[in-house]
Amino acid sequence: MLIQLPRLTSSLRDPCDVDQAYLRRKAILHNRSTVNSLPRLELARTIVHQWDEASVEVRQAYKQFVGAVVELVDGEVATDEFQEVALTVYRLFAGPLQEHEDDSGVGEKKLQLQKLMGYPASDANLHKVASLAQRLFKLQPADHGRSSVFERELNAGEDGVEFGADLIFQPPSRFLVDSLLDNDDLLEGPPSSRHDGWHDLDHGYSNSTYHHAVVDRRKLSLEWLSNACDRIVKECASQLSRDELAMAICRVLNSDKPGEEIAGDLLDLVGVSAFEAVQDLMLHRKELVDAIHQGLLMLKSDKTASNTQLRMPSYGTQVTVQTESERQIDKLRRKEEKRYKRGAENRVEDDLSATNFSSLLRASERRSPIEDLFGHGQGPNSLAVTALPQGTLRKHFKGYEEVIIPPTPTAPMKPGEKLIEIQELDGFAQAAFRGYKSLNRIQSQIFQTTYYTNENILVCAPTGAGKTNIAMIAILHEIGQHFRDGYLHKDEFKIVYVAPMKALAAEVTSAFSHRLSPLNMTVRELTGDMQLSKNELEETQMIVTTPEKWDVITRKSSDMSLSMLVKLLIIDEVHLLNDERGAVIEALVARTLRQENYNEALSKNVPYMVDNNRLDDPHVKANLLFQAHFSQLELPISDYVTDLKSVLDQSIRIIQAMIDICANSGWLSSTITCMHLLQMVMQGLWYDKDSSLWMLPCMSSDLVSSLGKKGISSVQQLLDLPKANIQTVLEGFPASRISQDLQHFPRVQVKLKVQKSDTDGGTFSLNIKLAKMNSNRKTSRAFAPRFPKIKDEAWWLVLGNPSNSELYALKRVSLSDRLVTHMELPSTPTNIEGMKLILLSDCYLGFEQEYSIKEL
Repeated sequence: MLIQLPRLTSSLRDPCDVDQAYLRRKAILHNRSTVNSLPRLELARTIVHQWDEASVEVRQAYKQFVGAVVELVDGEVATDEFQEVALTVYRLFAGPLQEHEDDSGVGEKKLQLQKLMGYPASDANLHKVASLAQRLFKLQPADHGRSSVFERELNAGEDGVEFGADLIFQPPSRFLVDSLLDNDDLLEGPPSSRHDGWHDLDHGYSNSTYHHAVVDRRKLSLEWLSNACDRIVKECASQLSRDELAMAICRVLNSDKPGEEIAGDLLDLVGVSAFEAVQDLMLHRKELVDAIHQGLLMLKSDKTASNTQLRMPSYGTQVTVQTESERQIDKLRRKEEKRYKRGAENRVEDDLSATNFSSLLRASERRSPIEDLFGHGQGPNSLAVTALPQGTLRKHFKGYEEVIIPPTPTAPMKPGEKLIEIQELDGFAQAAFRGYKSLNRIQSQIFQTTYYTNENILVCAPTGAGKTNIAMIAILHEIGQHFRDGYLHKDEFKIVYVAPMKALAAEVTSAFSHRLSPLNMTVRELTGDMQLSKNELEETQMIVTTPEKWDVITRKSSDMSLSMLVKLLIIDEVHLLNDERGAVIEALVARTLRQENYNEALSKNVPYMVDNNRLDDPHVKANLLFQAHFSQLELPISDYVTDLKSVLDQSIRIIQAMIDICANSGWLSSTITCMHLLQMVMQGLWYDKDSSLWMLPCMSSDLVSSLGKKGISSVQQLLDLPKANIQTVLEGFPASRISQDLQHFPRVQVKLKVQKSDTDGGTFSLNIKLAKMNSNRKTSRAFAPRFPKIKDEAWWLVLGNPSNSELYALKRVSLSDRLVTHMELPSTPTNIEGMKLILLSDCYLGFEQEYSIKEL
């Protein structure tokens, strides 16, 4: 609890008016000088016993004493008051010193004398007059005493009360101390008696005398100043209105003048009768000035916000023709405007000339977002967040000030709270915490979530709280998920640490490389200054980068495989969201989060199920993209469209490699299946579910159903129909549109002939002639509107036995108009039994042609 520290000087002047006190003191002194004033002879007779019969030595001592008193007052005391000062000096210092009288007693006499004189006396003059008073006292008879002198003390004043003795002590309301003692030990009496002299803040002036109030520092605001000015205007008959007086007081308080001048200016404003109000204003000047600055700051922010509104773009163009001199003058004018604007922005915020008090009052009551966030605590004695903690030490040096803030004492452990020992971690994780015995409190509290779950975590803690070790715990958790059978599968994951700056990226790379070296983890920096090759990226498990660099990488479709491998993303200094770079960080987080969410949504629409526990796996995403392509599903975002283009482009080379492998192994069925897969990729259709009629852009479900009822299920069958029969088959459907689409597909005629080899009479070869029948189609470009790239047509000649799924020969040819080629046949007739030649396209579904070799 905070209580008031008593102070004698405040209590002496607390209930009195200075002007009235001065007049009263002057009246008392005047009464004393009138009633008890003595002529010079009477003064001598009062001090010296039997002055008329005194010896020359006594008279000489008296004259020296009076001369010392004259030097003591130095002409500052009026003539009619001189005798009073001389009597007081003699009364205080005459007579022998008591044994128990020490320096404090002498000091009290000195203060008493100075109070009478009204100004301090020099120690030399004081010692001189004291020694002469004692000498004069010793020269007089010892039995006379000092009754004549001390009798005046009992009769001093008309009311018999010494000046100041009737002042009532009140507990002061200005000084607060942090008391750890019991209240009864400091202030005696019941609580009600301790506050008898205190007044509420709402009490005003009574009989033109301002009474002090117990002011709560948290309530000291411009509202308090407004109420005080309202009382002054009502009771002191001020010529100014309340707001005008308050604004004038604000200007005075906010000035750079010394305290004495400010107090004088305030007295001139409010009048002498409101002296105690001035005293309160001076005492709480800092709090009021802070409120003024708060109001000015809010007003300035409002003005800045209004001046920085988004401007509409200017679509017009203005051309001005100027001479060289006019251009130079215009340049100088712009410089002056910039200089003035810069000076206005840097001007001191306490310029109150253009501000009225009502707007300043409203602005000061508004709180900034940071104050709403932190607050001021609870209770009447709570301190603001701007206050330095108790025990803060300030040291002033030349040119700077050193502030030593003591460390905050550690709060005791809560029941059930414990620190996580490093020994509780897995064996591989302990290697990253070499030299540590346990985690700290914040790390221990968050340990279960970080180390044992895959939850997203936002850590907000001050510098030095151990956030880097929390990131290390998350890294170890991810490593543990890929640590199986004593082996770390490094190719299954990537960890990305986004540092705010390049310099910090280098520092983080060094720190994590050292700590993860026992796990044989590779940590590399990837920034604008440090580029990594594709092989280096594949070998790296942890990438330390910057927001801008990682944003570029995740936007590039060629690096999709890298982004899909990222299992853990750590963003340092995430509060930069409120900075200019915040949009980049927000994009990174959104892109990372939506990737898994979109995969989950896409997995619910594809015909074949995927593992929901591995939705963030790049292979699973590629599977989803292929199924969406074959099912002609709409992709959720444009990034997925880009990813699909990359997947389709890369899949062509992979499928062709698969065909070569199956052919070399003699697998007929696998080879044909891979060819069908390539056709699916080119056309975006399912081979076993969709009709090849869907390759026509104008095809619809009704038309497919109508043609199916007539036995037509492929484009090849439509191409074989005469033009006259197409309109009959379509039955009301636009034949012109169908005919136009059919022109994009080739009609290939195959002629086969078996011949004996000229060189070896025991072997046979198969002569093959290919010719395009639609002569108006001159291009060899494949018609594949759902494939992202342009591709040329190609054909496969497959020689094999479907009965035993044996492949004998495979040839890939390109056909522009006509082509003649041959293929070697097996030498034994048994192998020719059941052998067929199959013609397949690498682009079109349903264009296969089979020919039996035996029938030839």
